[in-house]
Amino acid sequence: MTEEGFLNTLKRVEAVNEVLNRMEDMDAMLKKITTIEQFTERFGTLEDLIERFESVEKQLYFMKEMLNLEEAARYLNISTGHMYRLTSTHEITYSKPNGKHIFFERKELDEWKRRNPILSKSELDRRAVLASIQENKEKTNRKGKKL
Repeated sequence: MTEEGFLNTLKRVEAVNEVLNRMEDMDAMLKKITTIEQFTERFGTLEDLIERFESVEKQLYFMKEMLNLEEAARYLNISTGHMYRLTSTHEITYSKPNGKHIFFERKELDEWKRRNPILSKSELDRRAVLASIQENKEKTNRKGKKL
């Protein structure tokens, strides 16, 4: 092989190598595009993901022990105005450590949510049976008899 033939072959090998490198770059790019497509199929658009993240971020107050008034209102699913009314009428327990800002313990809010339960029919029946048994026990004990 002549020097010129060798140089031509070398140029062709370099051209093939460049094409292969471009193909590798394109393959890497296709993998990235596929990853992005899979991501958007799973999470929606980037805007959807940001919106979801902000929603989760806003709900992190559920993990806090002490909540400010706005967080407590959101936690109870009521307006801040209603929250202020509950504090002014002393219907809900709160703290005012610096005399200005109002704070609520999450466990106190949970107790407030549980006030005035409406019992199911089966629970009412169960309690009636228990009360009847207790009443019969007391009558028996008054007569001096043991069960």
